[in-house]
Amino acid sequence: MMPGTTQERRAERITSGGNGPGGRKLERGEIIALTPKQSERLAELYAEWGGSRLESYTARKLMNCGMSGAKARELAEDLTQDVWVAVARETTKPLMAAENLSEDERRIFLFGRVKTEVHQYFRRGSTSEKPVDWTDPVTCNVLCPVLPSGCARTTLPAYLDAMMARLPERERSALLLRLEDMPMRRLAEHMGCSYPTANRLVETALLLIQIDNPELSADPVAEESLPRWEREELARMSAAQRAALLRMDEVSRRALLLHVGQGLNITDVARRLDVPRYRVLPVLGACASALRALTASDMAVAA
Repeated sequence: MMPGTTQERRAERITSGGNGPGGRKLERGEIIALTPKQSERLAELYAEWGGSRLESYTARKLMNCGMSGAKARELAEDLTQDVWVAVARETTKPLMAAENLSEDERRIFLFGRVKTEVHQYFRRGSTSEKPVDWTDPVTCNVLCPVLPSGCARTTLPAYLDAMMARLPERERSALLLRLEDMPMRRLAEHMGCSYPTANRLVETALLLIQIDNPELSADPVAEESLPRWEREELARMSAAQRAALLRMDEVSRRALLLHVGQGLNITDVARRLDVPRYRVLPVLGACASALRALTASDMAVAA
């Protein structure tokens, strides 16, 4: 056999150990014919794991890597098809070659193949150059702050921009990221804080918007239905402050009445309301300052 000939290369592929028939390495994209037994085996596997069962697992793995739910479910269909193609090609692997595998063993092999496909997908994305998609909100939130010209995306509608502009910087950034469907754990990592702190920033932002725009909140609670101490504290507030407070949920309203009205600190407020401190943390601080800042000029909007 002459070196470098087609016969020699074919012999190398046969003896080098691969996943194809006879241990041969498959060429990229090569289609192989399955034996009747292999076709039956593949049909059994698909009957057990096909459809949404394996796709759901693939989508969960993608979401665990930070992908949004909608995009993960869309991509999971394509990656799962790649999994089945890979299983059909790897005729020497246990899934196609072993006679008797338990249900757990079949699940382990298939889930392992899914993890491989997900890993390869993200590895391809990290090693390939592509234009920056400035319409992607997550990309924008990460990169636009360092651009000399500012944000590359279309600005928010005027009424939304006005609401967001009044928020403190960290609360505004956290809420924008959350509204763009960034998972809370990635949001916390992006903000450089813990998960509870990130959650508090988002909740604080929402409550600040509620204070400034009470018409977006629920209908006001009837003041006469409140306990006596709440009515007494409300009587000492301005009309605009009362209008905002009466539209809040019970814990937020009472926490602000105790903090702003009676001067209790966070620990004392939590103890008085018999709730964990984290329940009142988003309410106090910036929200208390916003409530104090409400004046008579805000009354028309608040009402």
